[in-house]
Amino acid sequence: MAAPAPGKSSYWVDSTPQTRYPPLEGELDVDVAVLGAGIAGLTLATLLAEEGRRVAVLDSSRVARGVTGYTTAKLTSGHGLIYAELIARFGERGARAYADANQAAIERVRALADRHAIDCDLEQATNYVFAERDEERDRLRDEVDAMQRLGLPATLVEETPLPFPVAGAIRLTGQAQFHPRKYLLPLAEALRSGGHAVLEETRATQVDEGEPCTVTTDRGLVRARDVVLATHLPFLDRGLYFARAHAHRSYALTAAIDADQAPEGMFINVGTPTRSLRTVAAEGRRLLLVGGEGHRPGEETDTDRRYRNLESFLRERFPAAGEITHRWSTQDYLSVDRVPFVGRLTPRSRHVYVATGFGKWGMSNGTAAAIVLADAIAGRENPWADLYDPGRLKPRAAARRFATENASVARHLAAGRLAGLGRGVNDIAAGDGAVVRVGRRQLAVHRDDSGALHVLSARCTHLGCIVSWNAGERSWDCPCHGSRFAVDGRVIQGPAVADLSRAEA
Repeated sequence: MAAPAPGKSSYWVDSTPQTRYPPLEGELDVDVAVLGAGIAGLTLATLLAEEGRRVAVLDSSRVARGVTGYTTAKLTSGHGLIYAELIARFGERGARAYADANQAAIERVRALADRHAIDCDLEQATNYVFAERDEERDRLRDEVDAMQRLGLPATLVEETPLPFPVAGAIRLTGQAQFHPRKYLLPLAEALRSGGHAVLEETRATQVDEGEPCTVTTDRGLVRARDVVLATHLPFLDRGLYFARAHAHRSYALTAAIDADQAPEGMFINVGTPTRSLRTVAAEGRRLLLVGGEGHRPGEETDTDRRYRNLESFLRERFPAAGEITHRWSTQDYLSVDRVPFVGRLTPRSRHVYVATGFGKWGMSNGTAAAIVLADAIAGRENPWADLYDPGRLKPRAAARRFATENASVARHLAAGRLAGLGRGVNDIAAGDGAVVRVGRRQLAVHRDDSGALHVLSARCTHLGCIVSWNAGERSWDCPCHGSRFAVDGRVIQGPAVADLSRAEA
């Protein structure tokens, strides 16, 4: 008999205990309120606490259960092909700042793990960016030349530890891989035991800047001198970050593999579709993690097809791999110029900061963001701050990139007006969902496996785009800016902060 299909939960989540921190009750006064308990927020809170500041970390869900809990967990400055582009866009000084920041992030994770005696399966690993087609080799040569100019330990090689031939690869030494929740849960507990507040199931809905700033949540108020939005994408529309970065979904699975068959290193290809690989130390055995299959939210209804594509790749390239143990999806935001936004929320902000747009490399970029923000809050100079500064994009210079990135938003807004035509509630089978029209209303309707209907407004509570049904994840996804909602309307992922309203069919 075939093994049952694994649920859609990551290995990182399944192999660590559930956290049980309390929600906010009433009001709280601290020096710094950090909104978001992923790697950026918890690393920043740790650095601030070490400097003697009173910190509160708030999360709408659970600690490290967002994007950080559904990552590939690579700690590397080898972010695909990026450095030649960064040199062209920002010059060598800017590109070197990006390289230095991400290299320093690896060392900061090592230092914090040592300082707090954290066993997080942290392993040194070599990173490979590989090409499978001869025509891609020139791109590798350009990239390795750029990396070497920036001081990165990169070389062009003809072979890799992968069990299939490549046309070439960039080999980057001194990188690392780890278990992100085994790393972050002890940091959260150290904050709590040190007298700081770690608050779960507390959704921030508004931040008013002042002296102090006030954070309004669904549980009460937090007053703080400084506030940091480390919430993946800011839920505040100030700064228009939803128009400066776009959401991108991706998928991953893990399979058992014998240690002598497991390739040593971390790998990502330069072509399409993306294939990202690494091994995982899993309680006495090895797993092989394969990721990729990216697309924008709302542009794929049969997301289970993405997992099938990954498994097909796995079986073809690693025939000795065993059963699939886990599969999961995630969502990240990519900035219009590939560099995260880290710094003051807007040019007028004095005490409200942001960290967003990590471009699928959040383990290193999120850690680097924490270092930049810790320096900013302390009033210290930081050599990477200018590059990451959210104010670096001037409207006129960035107009073409803004237009390109937001063309799909305009298409989805237009298409949303027609969503639901020609389909009725009775057409929806058990387990399925669709947007339907009832009179002039557009409704998001899901029929669960028992046949019961769950009817919601189809209009995203962020900016009013029409959501679409995600059959694989059984969620309602906004194709415009990436908000996601459960079948009962609850917000799964922002920038939306309000649930979809219930309706009658």
